[in-house]
Amino acid sequence: MKILVTGMISCMDDATYLDKVVEHGRRRGRQIHVFDAVNEFTKQGRKPLERLLGTTDYVFELTREREYEKIGFLIQKNKLEDVIVRAPATIEWNRINRKFKDSRIIKEFINPDCIVTLIEAEWAIKKRIESMDENDPFLRALKARKHTLYDILSWMNEEVSLSEDWAKTMGIPHYVISVNEPAHALYTLTVQPNPWVVYASYSMTYATPDKRLIVNEVIDKLRDYAVVIDPQTVEIGGDFESDIDREVIYAYTVHRDLHWYVGKVHAVVAIHPYPERPPLSAGMMDELGHARDYLKTRYMIFPKGFSPFTTDSYIEKGHLFENPEDFFAHIEKIDGRGKFESFHLEPESNLS
Repeated sequence: MKILVTGMISCMDDATYLDKVVEHGRRRGRQIHVFDAVNEFTKQGRKPLERLLGTTDYVFELTREREYEKIGFLIQKNKLEDVIVRAPATIEWNRINRKFKDSRIIKEFINPDCIVTLIEAEWAIKKRIESMDENDPFLRALKARKHTLYDILSWMNEEVSLSEDWAKTMGIPHYVISVNEPAHALYTLTVQPNPWVVYASYSMTYATPDKRLIVNEVIDKLRDYAVVIDPQTVEIGGDFESDIDREVIYAYTVHRDLHWYVGKVHAVVAIHPYPERPPLSAGMMDELGHARDYLKTRYMIFPKGFSPFTTDSYIEKGHLFENPEDFFAHIEKIDGRGKFESFHLEPESNLS
């Protein structure tokens, strides 16, 4: 499989995540090949990125097209199978998002099977920008612009929006994944043709330690069957510098969960292991409502039992379960979901 991975190229921990994906594959006997398009554009840093961004649109376009053609040629020449091409959809420069409008070239020469946009919590990105001590002129200029949380979220939204447009143009899936997800998520999208992708919905504001343990156990087991999008991998910051920051972050959190996550997955699994308290989470029910409108498959684990409001409005008949065991038995025996292919796993002692 060939995966085009987009997302902000600066101050997001994407390089570490991609390294984990490669290592995850190595331990399972699969070699993941990663091409970094920005390194190719800049000749491994010998051609300054800020100079490329400041050139004419004609030169900018020709440079991008040439490097994408080279990447595609290397993939074809070496008959590479498990490939990640890391490339931004946009780069913010001089307060303007420069678009990498190369969907035709990418389709023709790389022909990805899927596009994945990597994201991270906006406060973590802002913290890295502010703490940078770099000699690179591009990174120095980025720090000097003193990006607000809104600026960062807007850039992130540009990445998702343009990537989504590319995917629609190419007729391929588009997913949004946090760099804090387990490496298994992107690894599975890279090696598994058309995997089942699921969003885990549960109460984030109220969770006793014992119930959160049940939620996490369900999510961990579900990863044997699906690429799981877990909302807790993007943590909302607790310190807001202003009411505007709070408003922006809350708005983007809802937008992310409902549109970037629920709108793109195949199914939503709601996990509410509380027989009495708390009541059903408002956020979880909103996610299920959106999943219904998006025509997504919906499941719910709810020990309190059946409810006409739940089964008729939010959950399809036969998809409400009183315990996780019944849910997993259903997806195996009724839905026919098998576990992902098991690859050879090298022992820890063999890792370099």
